[in-house]
Amino acid sequence: MKNSAAKQSSPGFTLLELLLVIGLIAVLSATAFHGLAGGGREAAMRSSQALLTDLVIAVRARATATGCKARLLVNVDPAMPDRYLRLVVLQIGRQVGPSPANWDTFQRLSLPAGVFVAPASLSGLVTAPAEWKRVSNPTADLASDLFTAQQVSQALEGDAAAQNWTGVAFTPVGTLAALAGGPPPKGSLVLAPGRRRAPESYAVGDPPVELEQPAAVRGLLLSAYGVPTLLRDRNAF
Repeated sequence: MKNSAAKQSSPGFTLLELLLVIGLIAVLSATAFHGLAGGGREAAMRSSQALLTDLVIAVRARATATGCKARLLVNVDPAMPDRYLRLVVLQIGRQVGPSPANWDTFQRLSLPAGVFVAPASLSGLVTAPAEWKRVSNPTADLASDLFTAQQVSQALEGDAAAQNWTGVAFTPVGTLAALAGGPPPKGSLVLAPGRRRAPESYAVGDPPVELEQPAAVRGLLLSAYGVPTLLRDRNAF
């Protein structure tokens, strides 16, 4: 009887959690394979797109499974060049409701080297702004309009100070939500090739990254229900 009671009280993984873990492992394995195979920048872009798609699905699923608001954050703090536009963090609110007071990180990953998440504004990030325009709307920048007006200050576990982040949140029913008040965001998330600038080549507070090759961008389009659609080339924007 003791053994039976112990089995009943021991914690375990739900089927949803197992599927999410398997999905993340599969994507990370594919990313590592492409890196080891020397697939180049195009392979890194494909792997990054697959990784972000999986992370969006994972954070949305966590929100619906727990009944708490969840969010995906991308670092946009120029004081953190190693993290800038590359570190992606998934968090779940400790409290229920639209504005949790505290957040727990359950996943953090960096994109492959040379791939960055474009923020809502390309100011200071590109040398030829005229080349970074959408095919569908030549007056609009090839930037992540999903992140427009979406910014929070947050210190991760172990960090001494808060940093600036952009991103997207999900309600407990899986729909898009604003990070910190206001209407839900809408639009696309853009991935772009780029490079780290030399430390002495830019002023304090300026972006430590330069985005390159607008023809090589990829991304995701998120519906109001948080469902991602892959955008595989520039013509899709």
